[in-house]
Amino acid sequence: MSQELVTYITLGSKVRLSKVKKFKVDEHEECIHLNYESSIEQSLDEAITEAKGGLIVLLPPSSFPSIESREILKKISLVNVSAWGWFKHNSKRKNIAQNIGKITTFISGVPSLEQGLYFSRRLYFSVGGLGMIGNSPFSEISKRLQSRLDPQKPLSPLSIRTKNLKLE
Repeated sequence: MSQELVTYITLGSKVRLSKVKKFKVDEHEECIHLNYESSIEQSLDEAITEAKGGLIVLLPPSSFPSIESREILKKISLVNVSAWGWFKHNSKRKNIAQNIGKITTFISGVPSLEQGLYFSRRLYFSVGGLGMIGNSPFSEISKRLQSRLDPQKPLSPLSIRTKNLKLE
């Protein structure tokens, strides 16, 4: 197997991304940073079009999936089926905004930006792409994806990068 299976896209402003290093990936993964200060819809669509992976993972800055989640994502991509979903909220970070986010995600089926989102490229293009973002970054794309397919069970929470983590 010599192709990338999963493309991780870290979303953030130019200033924020300049302070964040890409996390270490293996030969079946790709990690890119996407500055969304201009048109996020166009920038994201172009990044997904040019991505090498069959599964796209949108991440907030300074976060990355656990090793277990990364293996699950590779398996989903390897099977080459349409799939989408998100990551659970991090239980170590407790605050009122996150509690509201948990309730909102449960009721609406729309993950918050801090949870991250993953989907197969094939499914993304079959629903016509991202659409207009508006106030909630994942609202429109989640609605589009859900119109075709129910989401997968949420994966384990994203880890927040610390200074002790090995970076490439």
